[in-house]
Amino acid sequence: MDRNSSSSSENRKIKKRKRSRSQKKEKKKYKSKKSKERKSKEKKKQQKKQGEKIPQKQLIKEKDVKIEVQQKVLENETKEQRNTRLKQERRKRSRSNSAVKHYQKQILANNPVTKSNMLGYDKQDRFWDGFTWVPKTNLHDKVRDDKDKVMSLTSRMRRIQLCNIPTGLTNRDLYAELSRFINRNYLNDVGNAKPILYCHLNEKDRTCTIELSSVEEANRMLKLEEIKLLDESCKIFRLGDNLYGQSVNQSQLVQQAHNMAQAQAAAYLALKSLGFARGQREEDEILAQAGIPSRIIKVGNFLNVAMAINLNKNEWNEMREDLLEGFSQYGQIEDDFFVKPFQASLGAEAGSLFLVYSTFEDAQRTVISMYGRTYNQRSLKIIFINEQTYIRSYIPLKLRQQPETEELLKREQDKYDDEEFEEEEEYLEKMDNGCVIEKNNNNQQQQQ
Repeated sequence: MDRNSSSSSENRKIKKRKRSRSQKKEKKKYKSKKSKERKSKEKKKQQKKQGEKIPQKQLIKEKDVKIEVQQKVLENETKEQRNTRLKQERRKRSRSNSAVKHYQKQILANNPVTKSNMLGYDKQDRFWDGFTWVPKTNLHDKVRDDKDKVMSLTSRMRRIQLCNIPTGLTNRDLYAELSRFINRNYLNDVGNAKPILYCHLNEKDRTCTIELSSVEEANRMLKLEEIKLLDESCKIFRLGDNLYGQSVNQSQLVQQAHNMAQAQAAAYLALKSLGFARGQREEDEILAQAGIPSRIIKVGNFLNVAMAINLNKNEWNEMREDLLEGFSQYGQIEDDFFVKPFQASLGAEAGSLFLVYSTFEDAQRTVISMYGRTYNQRSLKIIFINEQTYIRSYIPLKLRQQPETEELLKREQDKYDDEEFEEEEEYLEKMDNGCVIEKNNNNQQQQQ
């Protein structure tokens, strides 16, 4: 036992000695490494200090020398050498670009976030859940889609119709007047400056179909029940309903149109059997397009708004004389009103001409005979105007035809023309003699 214990103790001692030796060796190696690192750091610091100590003048000189050498080389180069040099530079650039693209591809393959950014995915539309790109529920798109659906579903509720539209109005006039009326009376939604989306005038039926931007605006207009245009009351009702509020089915409308077509065909056959000429029917159609017969007609569509603004007084007078000469051949004209830009109003656009004939027959004859004529390469549009609307709405505009400023200028011009004209030399002689000053003083004393 004693021998075994002694041997084990000796073995332990030997192992400890070996461990201590190995540890010492490792410590020495570690110290040597640290010392080498310190020395290398000190050398680098010294090199940096020496580099900083180099004066800037020497660096500038070296740069200048390099630039001069390059310039000399470029000057002495031939075309072949220059081409080879440029090719080498292009190759270097292409290699660098290809390397950049290669690294970009690796980045895209390894990082899905950068891949999405490079490929143009919008972070607001999609997000990365760790496996795939999942689309987000964008509220703005949802609201836009919902708005389109609401507009398509409520298109019938947003449409209203005006009946008994006065003759002489156009789509542009109705759109401007109704949008102004809605904005002035606060019938539009808050912040909606353009409440009317669609406006269509049916001249035969004297009705106007309007599509508003919301159902609330249409309901506010329906509460009015009527609106006045040129002092004529126009009733308002929802499209698809008649004046008494009863809804009309689509099949009923189709049946009514079919019945009307059959009635027109029967009337035409009856007229043909009675011996009416085809020309008589064409004249009736022309008169029906012009509206309810009257002594007053309106001639339009021969002047553009820009053309009307740029015309001077002589051109206005020449145009008026030409039109009166043409329209007076078929009847006696009692009065006329040629609308100028400062007189333009609802139903009386700039450049339109109102003619008052002595009889209904003269007015009808001119409408039939002047149908399809052109002026300034534009087809004339001739319609009848009610006498009451002409008296109420258009005669006040005619009174503004000669403003006070024009009359005053004419009077001053007439006075200037009546005065005696003196030659310049005689006037200067009087000034030198003091005659003009004495006259002025005498006039001032008489006024006092």
